[in-house]
This record gives sequence, C-alpha cells and structure tokens, in this order.
Amino acid sequence: MTHTLLGWVILVPSILGAGFLAGCVDQTREVQTYRGVLDDQQPNPKPLNSGEPLTLARALALANADNEQIASQGETYLRSLIDKNRAVAAFLPTVSFQPNFTIEQAPSGSGAQASPGAPSPSAAAVAASSGGYVIQGDTLRRFEAPVVGSMNLTGQKVPNLKSKEMVVVQQRQLLIDAQGTVLLNVAQTFYQILISTQQVAVLQHSLELQETRVRDFQGRVKVRLALELDVAQALSDEAATRVLLIQASTDVRNGRRTLAVLIGGSQVDGPLVDEIKPPDSLDPMSSYIDRALANRQDLLAAKAEVKAARYAVKAAIAEYYPSVSLNVAGFLYREDYANASKWDGVLLANLPIFSAGTIKADVRDAWSYLRQAALSESYLHRQIEQGVQIAYDNFVTSRSKLVDLQREAEASSDAYQQAVELEKNGLAIPLDVLTAQDALLKSQLQFASEVSSHTVFYLDLVRSIGDLNPRTPLGLCRPVAVPTPDKH
Repeated sequence: MTHTLLGWVILVPSILGAGFLAGCVDQTREVQTYRGVLDDQQPNPKPLNSGEPLTLARALALANADNEQIASQGETYLRSLIDKNRAVAAFLPTVSFQPNFTIEQAPSGSGAQASPGAPSPSAAAVAASSGGYVIQGDTLRRFEAPVVGSMNLTGQKVPNLKSKEMVVVQQRQLLIDAQGTVLLNVAQTFYQILISTQQVAVLQHSLELQETRVRDFQGRVKVRLALELDVAQALSDEAATRVLLIQASTDVRNGRRTLAVLIGGSQVDGPLVDEIKPPDSLDPMSSYIDRALANRQDLLAAKAEVKAARYAVKAAIAEYYPSVSLNVAGFLYREDYANASKWDGVLLANLPIFSAGTIKADVRDAWSYLRQAALSESYLHRQIEQGVQIAYDNFVTSRSKLVDLQREAEASSDAYQQAVELEKNGLAIPLDVLTAQDALLKSQLQFASEVSSHTVFYLDLVRSIGDLNPRTPLGLCRPVAVPTPDKH
C-alpha cells in the first residue's frame, strides 16, 4: 500500500499541472486562425499618420486589418472550428481523477463500537463486517481514489461531426463575405468624400459668382437698369448656394469620420488620392453571373448550411438507434485492497422505447431547418443573379454617360475661353465670364463625379461576383485624368 500511496502522491500533482496547462490558451494564435484567412499572407499595413495621403488600396488594407466587424465575424468562424473539435473529441475516451471520501453514521446494533479494553479488530475484519467501510467510533468512513475512463458509442456522432464540418465551411465563407461587404463600404465612402470635396470647390466658385451678381444688380438698380425683384432673386440664389456649400462641407467632414471608423483609425485628415481606373470593356454579362454563382461566398455558405442541415437530420434520426457507453475505473487507492477490487468496468446499452415524443420533435425540427436552409439558398441564388445584372448595367450606363459628360465639359471649356476673349475685346463684361466659368465648373463636377461613381460601380460589380479583397485595387492603380477647374 505504501507504493500505491506514493504513486498517487506523484500522479495527483501531475494531473493538476496538466489541467492547468490545458487551460492556458494562446490568444495570439487563436486570432491568427482567422487572420490567416483574411490576410492571405499579406503584411499588415502601417498606421495612417495625421495629414498623410490615403489611397483606396491602403484604405482597404487598413480596414481589413483593423475593422471590428470583420474581426467579430472571424471570432464566429473560430468558434465553429472549436465546435468541430468538440465533435471530434466526442469520439475519444475521457479520463478523470475522481477521489471521494464517504462518511455516514454507523447503523445501530452493528457492533461498530468496541468494548473498553477489548482488542481492536483488524482492518480487513472491520471492512468485511461493514461493507468496505472503516469503523471509527460511531461512524463508517471510506476513501477511494479512482481514475475513471468513459467512452460513449452513440450513432449520432458521425452525422453530428459532418454537420459541424459543414458549419466550419459556412462560417469561413461568411467571414470572407463580411470582408467584401466592409471593403465595399470603404470604397463607397472613399469616393463619396471625393465627390463632396469636388462639390465644395465648385460651390465656393458659385458662391463668389452669386455674390458678384448681387452687387451687379444692386448697382443696376441705382441707375434704374434693373428691378428690386432682380436683386431679391439674386440674394435668394446666393443664400441657396451658401446652404449647399455648408451641406457639402458637412458631408466631407462626416465622410472622413465614417472612413476613419471603417479603417480603424482615429482620423482621416489628409488628401485622398484616386489611383483606380476601371477597365474600358467588360466580358458578357453571362460570364459574370456564372462567376458569381461559382464564387460568391454567401452562396457557398448557404450551400454549406444546407449540407449541415442534412447531417443534422441524420443525427436527429440517429436518436432512435441504440447507444452504448463504456466506463472503466482503476483505483489508485482504496481503504482496504484486501476486501476491494482494484478496477471495474461497466458496459451500458440504451435502446429508446418511449421518449414522450422528444425524438420525433427533434426530427421534425431538423427537417424544418433543412427546408428553411434550402429556401434561403434558392432566394439568395436569385438575388445574386439580380445583383450582378444591376451592377453590370450600372457600369455600362455610367460608361455611356461619361462620353456625353466629357463632351459637355469640353464645350463648356470652349464657351469659357470665348467669354474671356470677348471680355478682352470689350464685347463682354466680367459677369459674363463668371457665368461661363460657373457653367464650366458645374460640367467638370458632373464629369468628375461620374468618374468616381463609375469606379464605385465597377467595384460593386467585382463585389457582386465575390472577388473584392484588399488586393483588388492593386491591379487597377493607374492615374485617372480628371479635368481641373480653369482659373481666370
């Protein structure tokens, strides 16, 4: 018994130490599990400094690295992997150390108390007469230190594991889909800021024009060449332009705040640099639809969800099958080995006969989830087709609008140059030049805004087929020739 106690003394600290080490989780490694899916071996971008220029490619990289929505979806993916590991662990036996100490009152008349001066009975005799307990005074006591192993051999394990594996596939695709959604929001916000910034510049020039018109009409009223109505209308136009300028300036500030939140930065106060130029032509629409149906992560996730639901149905039906469990215990120490076995084993079988309808309810519930998953997949399939068609048409329509808007900007530029020449020759007044300049600025703003929208439409098309990621802009980084306002 001395050797047994010694082994027990050595084993217990070892078991406790192993349990403590198993509870220590490497947080960095856990996070890297889903970061590896998102980053695809790309280095983390450097933080954005105050006043530093920001390109779309870098904005997407920063959002991918620091956006909390993406990271939160990554944690969901990580938990699906943990659930799968838990399902795998169900196939393995469990081993636990279960020491127990029992004390109870000795029954009356059992001869538990020895008379004074009588010799004490041997431990074996005492244990034999008390069912393995040791009699101490008026109590029965027993101490055991077993190591218990158990294994559950149920028919639900295989389909349950397959279902968990499909959930992992589903969550991985949803993680990439969430990444694409956030990156598209970054791109839309990025170009909305550019458009609002251009509006501010145009509206500032327009406000200067409206102020000049007010002064011109006020001067004409003094010499009876204009009416007070003209002055009132000019003042109204000036106030309306100032309101638009205030709103555009607010849109720029709010857009920069939104972009800072999306990319995980404190502020975005530097210039935004547009280096993206979409392709001049596209493949047929059918090819994009085919690519979307083959690659869209949310559709792949929906298909995986259907498969997981099918396995869940099999797992629910398997509840009707018999299950077997095996429990084995080896005793490191018992109160008296002479009267107790050193190990025991129990094989248990369970055949459901009456379960009060709970198994049937589980099966019906599983079938309902399967039908629901199939309906969601079907609806998403049609949504994706529609989304690709809309994104494709928006891009093609924008390309056609750019041609006419460029012609309008060129014609406005010619009109402005002619107004300048007429003023030099005394055939026009400065107000005519300002009016022509205002028309030129507005046409250039429309063209520049459509250029930005054209890029957003292309990125939306890329997103609709599941190809938008932090590396997408790298293949589109070419300078875009946008007309700049002429200064008089």
